Amino acid sequence: MYNNSKVAKAVRIAMMFGAGAAAAISAPAFSAEADEAEVEKVERIQVTGSRIKRTDLENASPVSVITTEDMKIQGITNVADALQNLTAQSGGLTAAVNNGGNGNATVNLRGLGSNRTLVLINGRRAVASGTGASARVDLNTIPMSAVKRIEVLKDGASAIYGSDAIAGVVNIIMRNDFEGIEFDATYSETSEGDGEESALSTTIGLSSDKGNIVVNLGYYDRGSVRQAARGYSECPIWETDDGDGPYKYCGGSSFSLGMNMYDGRDFSRYQFEPGGNGTSTPEGMHPWVNAGDNNDRYNYSALSYLSTPATRYNISVLGNYEISDNVSFFSEAYYTNRSSVQQMAPQPVYYGYGANGKDWMPSQNPEVYPFMGLYPTLATPGEDVLSYPLRRMQEVGPRIFEQEVNTLQLTTGLEGMIGDYSWDVFYTYGRNTAIDKSKNYINMDKMNRSVEQNCEGVTVTGTHDNYSVQGNDAANPCINYMGLGAVSATDADYIRYTDQGTSGTEMHHLGAAVSGDLFTLPAGIVGFAVGVEHREESAFNQPDAFTAAGIGAGNAVQPTAGEYSVDEMYFEMIVPLLSGVPFAEQVDLEVAMRAFDYDTFGSDDTYKLGLTWRMNDMVMLRSVLSTAFRAPSVGELFGGQSDSYTNYNDPCKGVGGADASSAYAGACAKDVSAGLIPGDGSWDQGNGQLRAVTGGNPELGPETADTFTVGLVVEPVEGLSFTIDYYNIEIDNVVSSIGVGTRLDKCYSAGAEGGVGGSNSFCNGVVRNNVGDFDGTPATSDNLSTWVVNGIDYNVQYKFEAYNLDWKLSLDASQIDEWSTVAFEGEDPIDTVGAASSGSGSIPKLKVNFGAQVLGDNWSISYNVMWVDKLETSSLFYADAADRADVAAGNSDNYADAFASHNISGSYHMNDNVTIRFGIDNFTDEEPPYYTDYDDSNTDTTLYHYVGTNYYLGTTINF
Repeated sequence: MYNNSKVAKAVRIAMMFGAGAAAAISAPAFSAEADEAEVEKVERIQVTGSRIKRTDLENASPVSVITTEDMKIQGITNVADALQNLTAQSGGLTAAVNNGGNGNATVNLRGLGSNRTLVLINGRRAVASGTGASARVDLNTIPMSAVKRIEVLKDGASAIYGSDAIAGVVNIIMRNDFEGIEFDATYSETSEGDGEESALSTTIGLSSDKGNIVVNLGYYDRGSVRQAARGYSECPIWETDDGDGPYKYCGGSSFSLGMNMYDGRDFSRYQFEPGGNGTSTPEGMHPWVNAGDNNDRYNYSALSYLSTPATRYNISVLGNYEISDNVSFFSEAYYTNRSSVQQMAPQPVYYGYGANGKDWMPSQNPEVYPFMGLYPTLATPGEDVLSYPLRRMQEVGPRIFEQEVNTLQLTTGLEGMIGDYSWDVFYTYGRNTAIDKSKNYINMDKMNRSVEQNCEGVTVTGTHDNYSVQGNDAANPCINYMGLGAVSATDADYIRYTDQGTSGTEMHHLGAAVSGDLFTLPAGIVGFAVGVEHREESAFNQPDAFTAAGIGAGNAVQPTAGEYSVDEMYFEMIVPLLSGVPFAEQVDLEVAMRAFDYDTFGSDDTYKLGLTWRMNDMVMLRSVLSTAFRAPSVGELFGGQSDSYTNYNDPCKGVGGADASSAYAGACAKDVSAGLIPGDGSWDQGNGQLRAVTGGNPELGPETADTFTVGLVVEPVEGLSFTIDYYNIEIDNVVSSIGVGTRLDKCYSAGAEGGVGGSNSFCNGVVRNNVGDFDGTPATSDNLSTWVVNGIDYNVQYKFEAYNLDWKLSLDASQIDEWSTVAFEGEDPIDTVGAASSGSGSIPKLKVNFGAQVLGDNWSISYNVMWVDKLETSSLFYADAADRADVAAGNSDNYADAFASHNISGSYHMNDNVTIRFGIDNFTDEEPPYYTDYDDSNTDTTLYHYVGTNYYLGTTINF
């Protein structure tokens, strides 16, 4: 049943070199037997990771292949979910990201960030898409029904493809050779009756002697799953140890229903409750209950989505036409419209330093608190304002985030042959526009006016910081915020507003390339590819007028707008070193170099050296040493700046007198000499909060990476293959930011090089105002950090015949040994492998996918298990009684359980035209492990199958 032709061998090599995507997709496709007339007709093809067209698929870099058939039988209806199943993927945006995802879907190889994984369509760069001034590709823009296969290169490839290819490359190959009519439909829902997904598509292909055209129309709709609909996520789970062991309870936010505030005498907190007995505390209030089963905290999970809804419409058109025997025209067009929604708890508001409105709530206003005259101690001592009241604006409704995203990408070009050399030229235009709506936000200007004015004959007097008396204003009602339901529907309409921002990206990309054979050496033909490219990218993000003015949900944010261009030239060569000698059936050297010139930071180059050493038909070694880079994005360079306010301590407080021995003394002495602060030790900052400036930094340079891989491929018998690949990636000059407190500490620890105007890099932008306080200290990004990631990828595949059936067993595993970061030079590395983290994302030490499949003449059955290693967590529930104290103090390792999702699927070919498929994901209904490290859904939903059992049914009809 296995064909020994060159075609069959090439397919076996492709499967063998694939690092096991088929294990993640439980139904890898077997190669069809080639017709005898095709046995010796092997055309030159281009493999992801190389620009050289070759007659075999051997490559020094490991490549995984996922086909459309693989995805269909798994019930997968979008590209993002297919890539999410890869063991090398970690932390990409999915439907599970309700807070901050904005409906985007991304791939994140090695957990290094989706902006460090390059996404290609048919070998050419895809336009940055989604929301904001994005530098990432939103995988929602790729119509899965138009995909032929996905090739994943898990290696640095900037020498071949340019910027962003640090962690790897995802090359999405589209269907451009289909002939006929195909209708496809898939429906799925969870065992709880929610999370419904529907996908419909029609593909039409026409061909002639001169060319062909393929048109694909697609529709996709996904329903929501609420956090309240699953037991593990229905509330923020907190835990404590009461002496009898740990127990869990529903925690939440201190921004409670109704309002709570501090007692101005001792800063104890009180919760407002209508109808309170008022015996020992102010009437209508009770002492704040911080923890336990009956606490006063707000359950913000109740209204949030666990899985977010979305709707997409796609159209793609691909065509080619043979102009002459040696010249062909090709074109591609893709358009996607995406609507998506997220939902979160109502907006929290508070008054005081750093507050949303940056104002104070006057205690004299009778609408604010009718009992304040009886209980004046609830006001800040000696002042006329309430002591930091906090409130959840339940009456205004949950915050709803809606996105409308339109993405267009057009490519056209010519390709052909000049003698034995192939050539191509192309132009790609891409444009993405997005409208972001944030509903049920609070207009803080109106809210401030509703409390900072005279009401019911009571005159409000006095000022405090930004609080100022508005006087009588008939257009602005006086609103009582004390107590749940106190805000009427009319008042809620008055303070409610919808924030609407717009954003977009645009790309122009031109390229030309030539490839072929240079000359022949004793060991074989030297192949080459050379090309030039020019690319222009621009992006913008225009905030709503309320956001720009700072009267919305946060501080004022300025627009983002900018562009850059780059000219590039690349060269690649494959040199056969040995052939047909003992222990060296074939040894090839791969060399590649790319030079680039950006108008933002200048010019540089990157290279690749690869070696494939096929010892015999069974054993091959492969290795790659390369450099890679990522150019800073428009958002990172030209992001709109905004102010933020943070508490801080001046390093020079008391220095010069009582604290002359301070480590900051040298730098502070410079500030004294400059007349910025007094030198007698009496200096004390006048403001406890520092104004920091965040936003883009046009001085950013590129991130640079050194990557190394070495692997072994063994095929001991027909149908059985083993691969093992070690990888190490070190990224320098990572774009990151540090807090202003850390910046000041490092600046003023630098002695004579520190202080205002100091040459130490941490002192850039540090200034004092005319009274000595720091002002406008930069918190923008710089090229600060270093990341190191290394580990091992494993793959085993075995195909055989038994009982007149075809069988396949496959195992794919990714082991991470180090995932460390150095925040900036001089700091110690922090390794987060095996730790649950809601900040940088969880990085399990080991992920394993195992698949088993049996195929009959017209049917198939598949079983797949996706296993995720245990993760370290601070939860006391996974600790023995003797270790709980150490775990609570952070002095002991403590691990949550590993997780496995068991899936089964099948297909049945009713006839030559109709196929049905079905499956059950997570048929044992496993819940993801609980972590205290995730306050939102209590687990990492990007890492696990998180909605419970899911059923699906699909069909493909061909005409």
